Amino acid sequence: MTKAEPATTSRSSDAPADQGSPAPARRPVRLLRLGSFDAPTYITAPRGDKRRFVVQRSGSIVVVKGGRQLGQPFLDISGSVNTDGEGGLLSMAFAPDYERSGRFYIYYTDRRGFIQIDQYSRSSNPDRADPGSRRSVMTVPHFRSNHKGGQLQFGPDGMLYAGFGDGGAGGDPDENAQNLSRILGKLIRIDPRPGGGYSIASSNPFARRPGVRHEVYAYGLRNPYRFSFDRRRGSLIIGDVGQDEVEEIDYVPGRDGGRQPAGGYNFGWDVFEGRDRYEDGRAPGAIFPVITHRQSTGFCSIIGGYVIRDPSLRGSRYSGRYIYGDLCSPELRLSFLKRPRASSRATGLRVSDLVSFGEDGQGRVYAVSMDGPIYRIGRR
Repeated sequence: MTKAEPATTSRSSDAPADQGSPAPARRPVRLLRLGSFDAPTYITAPRGDKRRFVVQRSGSIVVVKGGRQLGQPFLDISGSVNTDGEGGLLSMAFAPDYERSGRFYIYYTDRRGFIQIDQYSRSSNPDRADPGSRRSVMTVPHFRSNHKGGQLQFGPDGMLYAGFGDGGAGGDPDENAQNLSRILGKLIRIDPRPGGGYSIASSNPFARRPGVRHEVYAYGLRNPYRFSFDRRRGSLIIGDVGQDEVEEIDYVPGRDGGRQPAGGYNFGWDVFEGRDRYEDGRAPGAIFPVITHRQSTGFCSIIGGYVIRDPSLRGSRYSGRYIYGDLCSPELRLSFLKRPRASSRATGLRVSDLVSFGEDGQGRVYAVSMDGPIYRIGRR
């Protein structure tokens, strides 16, 4: 593995209007190093919280508080995690009412390689979880080492969303992604129960259709490793990892009032890879990506990010733009998302071995390198 490249600056193009006196210089947007961690995979925090919670692939979650990493992990389930292939502890999400309930959720691959979503609660020490509070929410059998998905995210509606890969190998040999009776190759929407398990809301797009998985919110996905909701507008954005030719960003705009889209979307895999025909067959109502990158241009595994809503970046060219990247191409990119197509541009910020983005409780966005460093995208 290579080391993450040093922080690079990118100056904003949005200067204040000249009113006859010199405009104050804007501080450049840069990569501000938070620290270095043990194979980090994700970073997040409860809304409003000033701490940062760093998920590490081997099975632990550590807390950064007051600018330093605490000596004891928030949670350590290393003995339960399989890190073969694309497995490991891959993300976490805090319940919207975390301050009151203390509940949070983790996504990992267990010793069999199956996908697990578990619920835990914090202990009497707010910087430590209660390891005995584990409740299983969902187990998804998965028999190959790749396409494990990895993202948990609460939507604006308070429901828990998870993205599952299509089952692995290449070309979706099990034909999962277009099959609504199977959960692999899908984005799901569930309502976790405090005591474990989950309920399915009657508002789920397929909740009343017989013979399908009622958890499904969107389908036709190859490996939606990272997805997000715009915290202001509710739009859904998915980075779906490509097969041999195309990496893609899928986007469905939010609705009035900041509500996320209603769901039921088919993103086309494995009939389409990006906008290209991949194999014969039907993909009813397929929605094509708004951004594609050819692997021939240096991309290999798209890493979906977030629409930047960091108050400290207002007035910069980053504000309101979607930031994303790729495992093999270190250049972070910005886009003003729109349908049916959106353009993107390089930021001048570079992170090698990019594995994730994350958003903290203040709305600040981070870039995570699998080599260890995590950087905040901000102004010093």
